[in-house]
Amino acid sequence: MSLIFWRAGRKFVNLALVISVLLISGCFLFPKKFEYNSRLASALPKKEFKTEEGDYQLDDDGKVSFNLEGLRIEIQPMSDEELNKRFPEESSQGKYSTNPYTYGDWIDPNFGYTPDRFSVFEVAIYNYLYAKVELDPVEAVLLTDDGEILNAYGISSLAPYGSFERYYRSRRGQSGNEYYRFDYRMGVVRSTYYGQDEPIFKGENYSGFIAFDPLRPEVRKVRLLLRNFVLKFDSFGRPLETVDVPFDFNRDVRMAEITETEEAEEAATTRTLVEGPREITGNLPGDIT
Repeated sequence: MSLIFWRAGRKFVNLALVISVLLISGCFLFPKKFEYNSRLASALPKKEFKTEEGDYQLDDDGKVSFNLEGLRIEIQPMSDEELNKRFPEESSQGKYSTNPYTYGDWIDPNFGYTPDRFSVFEVAIYNYLYAKVELDPVEAVLLTDDGEILNAYGISSLAPYGSFERYYRSRRGQSGNEYYRFDYRMGVVRSTYYGQDEPIFKGENYSGFIAFDPLRPEVRKVRLLLRNFVLKFDSFGRPLETVDVPFDFNRDVRMAEITETEEAEEAATTRTLVEGPREITGNLPGDIT
């Protein structure tokens, strides 16, 4: 009789152990998901703000501009959501998404949300009166409130600091699909990133993205500093007059857990893309390449 009870007890212990293992493994198989948002907004105290260096203006769409007589520099901080809208097809393939500036709709299983891949700004320059002006994008830096200095990425592997070519080459696998995705990403970068050695002559304008490493979670204030922006050149094409142009931003970070009900409702909702790729007409402000 005692042997029967012993066997029954052992079966009960084994069953309890199996249930415990299933419950624990379920936590790994179905981890929590979060909605993560990191946004930068101009820190200007009012929509129009005058300084000794020039005048700042904040538009309703979040763009902030620096104005000198005959020159306008526009800065638009780009969230991942906005970047994914710019490149919808490249951002909807999970871990195979080819948007070079974000992880697309891929969710990191370790965190339960999509982290930031880069910190991205769109820069547009309008030259109305100067003979020629020029911005070297790799001269730009991003200063954080915790004392960190982030240097801007370049495109090619010859860039002095980080570069998209080195970044994606180090993450490229050996398959043909990996090479295709690498080439595709680099093609998007070359056609949308702010290029080096791009003089802007009188009456012209030019725009592109400038990217930095992602911000630390605790960062709440940043300053984008466009260093050594050239206003005038001498007769030999050497910079004669330069200026550093700062743009200050506040950062808002929000995270909320996505419940099963919210996830089911989101899956059942039909989404319509309101913004997609347009015809390539040149590297001008507002063009989506």
